[in-house]
Amino acid sequence: MQFLRTPKDIWESLCKEFNFTLDACASDKNHLLPKYYTEQTDCLKQDWAGEVVYLHPLFDMHIGKFVEKAFNSNCITVMLLPASTHTRYFHKFIYHNPNAEIRFLEKPKQGFNFGNDDGTIAEIPKGKVGYIKPLMIVIFRNNKLIFLFKGYEFEIYRIIRIFL
Repeated sequence: MQFLRTPKDIWESLCKEFNFTLDACASDKNHLLPKYYTEQTDCLKQDWAGEVVYLHPLFDMHIGKFVEKAFNSNCITVMLLPASTHTRYFHKFIYHNPNAEIRFLEKPKQGFNFGNDDGTIAEIPKGKVGYIKPLMIVIFRNNKLIFLFKGYEFEIYRIIRIFL
């Protein structure tokens, strides 16, 4: 299977803003962080609690499973996704979610240039274009504090700001 690496400019921009602790959809060759999950270690079966997760799944019919996992996890998740605003997962987990932020990405002149699995980046040949479909960054800020008060359970959502 051919995995694609996040375009370098997108990754560098996100790293300036987020202190990532987990690359949830990686391979042994293309992971961007020391802690990562591969197809074999299956991020959907892992606990993401307390992590700052970077999630760039394969752009296939299984994206919704990853978005649902991020929606239900007690963490911050930053996702690079196709801007498929017509999908069920977009409407169910992203669109009206008060903990979600959506950033639509402007297409570069020659399209997005995803790197190869081994980290190399091929130049887009003159007269050709890279990936031209719209992309978005979706951020879920689901980090919750749960406390008990007189036998009742309360959830408090906290906002974590990362200062550069």
